Amino acid sequence: MEFDFVDIKIIGLEEEMTVVSPTRPPLRQVFLRLSHTPPPIWRTYFDEVRKISRHPHWRKAWIDRKFIVVECVPEEIETYHLNDLKQDIAQANQRSRHYFERQTQSERHKERADHRVRERLREMKGRLNFD
Repeated sequence: MEFDFVDIKIIGLEEEMTVVSPTRPPLRQVFLRLSHTPPPIWRTYFDEVRKISRHPHWRKAWIDRKFIVVECVPEEIETYHLNDLKQDIAQANQRSRHYFERQTQSERHKERADHRVRERLREMKGRLNFD
């Protein structure tokens, strides 16, 4: 299993997708486009990092397909949330890269072990007498 993880980043603000929050009407759900759809493990790491509130203006944010959605006053994106999200994304990228590196190493180790077993079987095959 070979997996080259490509860092995810925010590439735009989708103003036409912004809607009033269904649970907190003074706020909006602001959609920020990501460079590509994150894999499930990345989403898990992002959610873990995002759980920690760093300041009084901390807002809920979640992944929706190829977007990060932030429930906030739109102007807060510029003043607070964009920098927070960049940090959270960087951590999720780092953790994901490490995860995929471990997965790749584990897969290579398994392949080498399987190869050694096949080699021993080939050697043994030549010594077996089935008569």
